[in-house]
Amino acid sequence: MSEGRGLLAPTSLGSSTEGDVDNPELRRELREWLSTHPRPTGSDLAEAGLVAPHLSVPWGRGASPVDQLVIDDELRQAGVTRPVNPIGIGWAGPTIVHAGTEEQQQRWMPRLLSGQDFWCQLFSEPNAGSDLASLQTRAIRDGDEWVITGQKVWTSYAHIASWGILLARTSDEGAPQNGISYFICPMKTPGID
Repeated sequence: MSEGRGLLAPTSLGSSTEGDVDNPELRRELREWLSTHPRPTGSDLAEAGLVAPHLSVPWGRGASPVDQLVIDDELRQAGVTRPVNPIGIGWAGPTIVHAGTEEQQQRWMPRLLSGQDFWCQLFSEPNAGSDLASLQTRAIRDGDEWVITGQKVWTSYAHIASWGILLARTSDEGAPQNGISYFICPMKTPGID
């Protein structure tokens, strides 16, 4: 990008060509925490709100973009790696925090953030790819459960995931983009190959 577009051109995290993009107070707090947690587990990092710091408390820290950069920098300098769970942390977690009940958050978020449960996404289909208007997988209510039929493809991490986020058609009313629901699917369910 060229200069003059309102973007910062950092030379290091602590200095930029425009304004201050550091948070010395947060750095001190993190260094103090790291001094008492020199080899933090995924659970330690999750409890401290450091796995997904952009999420609201108690799952994150409600961190600003600058604070997220400071956290990344301090953890990197300390040689700390966070749990790797791209679908869980990037997609499922924010959705559960935003739209889930307190019970659902308590059920899934601790293990998702700590890295104990790995997640995958179940969106793409053989004849539709990622075109959700052409979604063919169906979910039909049967008492207290949903029966899901259909096929998903290109499901990265499915072979190691405990849970999947699945999109399925629950209604044919209205435009094809309507009537799609989001499910949390246990990946060990019989019938999932």
